[in-house]
Amino acid sequence: MTSRADTVRDASRCPFCPGHESDAEAAVEERFDDDGAWMARAFPNRYPMTCEVAPEPRREGFFRERNAAGRHEVVVESPRHDADLSDLTVDALATVLGLYRARHRALAALDDVRCVLLFKNRGPRAGASLRHPHGQLVANAVVPSLVRRRDAVAARYHRRHGASVVRAAVEAELEAGTRVVASRDGFVTLCPYASSRSFETWVVPPAPWGNFGATPDDALVPLASMLGETLRRVRHATGDADYNLLLREPAVRAWGGPWAQWYFEVQVRRGGDAGFELNGGMPCAVIAPEESAEALRSADVL
Repeated sequence: MTSRADTVRDASRCPFCPGHESDAEAAVEERFDDDGAWMARAFPNRYPMTCEVAPEPRREGFFRERNAAGRHEVVVESPRHDADLSDLTVDALATVLGLYRARHRALAALDDVRCVLLFKNRGPRAGASLRHPHGQLVANAVVPSLVRRRDAVAARYHRRHGASVVRAAVEAELEAGTRVVASRDGFVTLCPYASSRSFETWVVPPAPWGNFGATPDDALVPLASMLGETLRRVRHATGDADYNLLLREPAVRAWGGPWAQWYFEVQVRRGGDAGFELNGGMPCAVIAPEESAEALRSADVL
């Protein structure tokens, strides 16, 4: 497969390629192979969405503003310029996930961090500005509205039913079967009921770990196996469409809650939201999740 990511910066000018490390910020953490070459590296984003010092909120008449305080880091996932997470071996992908977990833990431990967002933009339609495989972590001093809303729904479901809404959804999907793509080592890949986009896909871990940093060492290899396979299925079934990989987890204050659960979500990006979605605020998937799941199950990627 060939990535359709923008090639504005080829390997000879890419700041994420080996030999160009000085073109990016200094690494805060790295992983190396047996020969001493780096496999994955993390460093501050040169153009961060946040600032490290949070000034007081300001008011100007009707308007109020506050700088986005927190930390913003980049994780380069491979020295290979044209690679994708789905191209990596299981061990190499487990190494990358281990680095993501380490940076997630480090950022969550900072003072005033209320939420950690982990995401990957692959391709220009998904928001990527560089072809080289990488992801990002943003530690926020505030909880974004979507995270607050998801947490409120999960907490309300637990009060009413005494269960995690994510676990309940997975159990219902396993019983129905039609939207399940794969199930192995306790990890489940599925296309959720009432998906927000065509080919929306979840990878859910076997235990109700409240945040990604709580994932145990012995789960990294099975997670890498399932996530890599899932991304290959998505790329194959969608004709190598651009995608976002999102970590869904609660705000930091809710990590110990009985309903807390993290999972990965893949969102395929074939175009922007149209008038209906923008005007009504309602997502629209033109391919049913049952059809998406069947196409992913049928993808010849193993």
